[in-house]
Amino acid sequence: MQGPRLALGLVAAACLLLLAPLAGASNSVAFSDPTGDGAAEAPDLGDVDVSNDDSGQVVFRISIPNRTSLAPTDLIAIFVDADGKAGTGCARGVFGAEYALDVLAGRYVFGRCVAGAWSFARRPASFSGSFVDSTLTLAVNRRELGGTSRLAFRIGAATTTESRPAYDFAPDVGTAAWSYQVVAPSQAFFKPSNACRHHPRRCPLLRR
Repeated sequence: MQGPRLALGLVAAACLLLLAPLAGASNSVAFSDPTGDGAAEAPDLGDVDVSNDDSGQVVFRISIPNRTSLAPTDLIAIFVDADGKAGTGCARGVFGAEYALDVLAGRYVFGRCVAGAWSFARRPASFSGSFVDSTLTLAVNRRELGGTSRLAFRIGAATTTESRPAYDFAPDVGTAAWSYQVVAPSQAFFKPSNACRHHPRRCPLLRR
């Protein structure tokens, strides 16, 4: 009896493995902007960490050492160029961002460049934001960034407490944008084994 039962167990395990995603492909890259290089009143952008998990959720963590909380007049925006073309998106010829992850007056919003203008009409379910311990965290799944595997990004920070807005940028104006590669596994697609074809009840995932 052990022989047939063992064979059935091996068939089921093989079917599960064929449909399982590859694991352990998460990624993290650190960037740094000198503190104190922007206007004193503006949120001061510092260390930036970008990471993703195996589902493709991309997380930006931005240190802002001169803020324990964000003021209603503070604006921080991450501009993402998902196609690597300066001639597409918004600010064409300069950067060409297709997407923006923003926080303003305590509201976290996700923008898309539509016909050369920003639209914040639809918030993706995967988008989130928070500010804790002088660190701003903004996250979204890469499928909302055009499904890109490589993205370029710039960060802008501003405050409007004065008659003239104060700014800080990371990386600095006139330097190349930062680049990040999303490393996430793709679903493994294989033809079912003969055992799975002949005994589909032993491979329940194939019947989903």
